[in-house]
Amino acid sequence: MSQSQEKKQNVSTHRRPPIVTLMGHVDHGKTSILDAIRGANVASQESGGITQNISAFSMKFNNRDITFIDTPGHELFNGMRERGVLIADIVLLVIAVDDGVMPQTLEVIDLIKKSNLKTIVVFNKIDLPNANIDKIKSDLANRGVLLEGYGGDIPFVSISAKNKKGIDDLLDMIFLLYDTMDIKESDYRDSLVVLESYKDNHIGNVSLCLVEDGDMFPGYYIRSSSEFLGRIRILKDGSFNPVKEVSSGFPVYIAGANSLIPIGERIYFSKDKDVLLSSMPKSENNLLDSMEDNTSGSIEEIFQNQRNPDEKKISIILKADSTGSIDALRNALGKIDSGEVKVSIVKAESGDVSDEDITLAKNTRSIILGFKIKIPSRLKQMAESQRIIVLSYDVIYNLVDDVIGAIDALIPPAEYEVEVGKANVINVFTLSNKSSVAGSLVDSGKIMINYRCKVERAGVVIYSGKISSLRHLKDSVKEVMAGNECGIVLNPAFTAEVGDIITCFKVEKN
Repeated sequence: MSQSQEKKQNVSTHRRPPIVTLMGHVDHGKTSILDAIRGANVASQESGGITQNISAFSMKFNNRDITFIDTPGHELFNGMRERGVLIADIVLLVIAVDDGVMPQTLEVIDLIKKSNLKTIVVFNKIDLPNANIDKIKSDLANRGVLLEGYGGDIPFVSISAKNKKGIDDLLDMIFLLYDTMDIKESDYRDSLVVLESYKDNHIGNVSLCLVEDGDMFPGYYIRSSSEFLGRIRILKDGSFNPVKEVSSGFPVYIAGANSLIPIGERIYFSKDKDVLLSSMPKSENNLLDSMEDNTSGSIEEIFQNQRNPDEKKISIILKADSTGSIDALRNALGKIDSGEVKVSIVKAESGDVSDEDITLAKNTRSIILGFKIKIPSRLKQMAESQRIIVLSYDVIYNLVDDVIGAIDALIPPAEYEVEVGKANVINVFTLSNKSSVAGSLVDSGKIMINYRCKVERAGVVIYSGKISSLRHLKDSVKEVMAGNECGIVLNPAFTAEVGDIITCFKVEKN
């Protein structure tokens, strides 16, 4: 072998780090292994070379980056696989040597076979005296998992996460396997995969993602396959520190989405909003947007001609590729219970959209939702000419989420008062223009001009209006804080009395 060939073999040409996930039976030590791996490079961690999180972290080993994804369980991973989102290059199948092959181990083996993912078997807890690795290898062979030296080519590593024995060997094996793999560029350019989503009280909707392809920066716009999601305001690494850029193969927190993004969703990003939206598949336009864009199917008109004008209802015609899909859709939509908006299934059957469906939709003011079916161009044009909404989906949860989103838009937000401040009227006088001024002492919070207010007398609200003028000493001011005196003029005009309580508040919607 030539020196140049040897160098090429020893240096990875992959443009991103390997992405590794751990799977196995409960209590076989997956978390302990991750803890040991995190501690395997303390110097990098101290110098900021490692980012970590309970769900994902990246680190350096021998000057090379590696990303670990700690999925909540194989069920989530299986759901991602069903959506076509294979986030991992390598799966570590963890087996405790004192326990052996267990039911969840078998489920993971089945998943690995279906996904055709590269695998390293990790025998953990080798420090225990009752380890029986040879029996486990035999059990694996009986399940079609053939290890190196046992009739197959699946590598294995023996470790003790507790004693941190074999951790370096495991990391070496990961890179050795990765460097032999043909890692192709993602078919989904400039994309992320959502690993976790939650709402933060300070920065709003947050998603932990893995960058599948491309380089992302703060300020970029994002969308799913079916809707525009907003603009990224914040990028943070796994330690939740702000970053200015994140590249393929690394985990990142993003904040700024209009709503919580479902786990397993693939989302796309671009610095150009128009470019991003122009690449959105037209077959999966957002239901709510379509309702707002269609005259006869708009939110305002969709309830016309209902028997009970106070009853809000979305009427749906379902079309799907099979009766099984129809049953699944009926079941999913049947679980939606907003309490205010009803979902009415006017018709549900397998098969493509027909002329009869268009006519029925027009007569019943329904929307037509299809799942894995074709909508002939002729019928698309017919539906558009009659302003009938017809949408097709390839993923059931996208369809259900759109229906839920449309329902949410139809429910007026609840309004509630948030107290800003209170003032006690201690004097009343009249200006030259006949305006009545309530000389007051601010007891709590602050009193603000142009805010709504109410006046209580003897515990009873006797007035509701707005603060039109506010003065402190001789100056017109925008607000007066607690402990200070002020003059308050109300609109509509009202003459307060000494002892009245003026409460300043704002109205928020939920």
